[in-house]
Amino acid sequence: MLDIQRQRVGLLKEDVYFTRRILIAHLSVGVVIVVLLTAHGVMSWAVAASLWFLLTIMPMHGMMRAQACCRHLLGVLFLLFSALGVYFLTQVEPSLDEDQFSLVPAGLLPFWLGTLNILYAVAGACLIGNRKVRRATTIGFSLW
Repeated sequence: MLDIQRQRVGLLKEDVYFTRRILIAHLSVGVVIVVLLTAHGVMSWAVAASLWFLLTIMPMHGMMRAQACCRHLLGVLFLLFSALGVYFLTQVEPSLDEDQFSLVPAGLLPFWLGTLNILYAVAGACLIGNRKVRRATTIGFSLW
């Protein structure tokens, strides 16, 4: 029995590495998002982003424990971030006060948030539909 399990994990090693890269990138970029929103002086959105980031931790843990529904939930949370980022860039960002406290130039906000919106949309689609992520989630894995 143990020999079969060892061979199964060995066959899916590339799938596990791919999924780990997505999750580790999310852990590092998610913190950067909160820091950048705080540096731009948009505190209410920084709090919302930190709550969103904390909400993504439990589905990540579930994915690592081979729960397939957590993969879908995390993918939906990634797509939700992307949709709210588009709303922020189209509705909220144009009405921001230029004189408010900001450590980072206001011209950088559309660039980095637009880039992250695209990346999170792609990551959400990968989590929901990619075969490698699905197979890695079925066997379970660890981040390290």
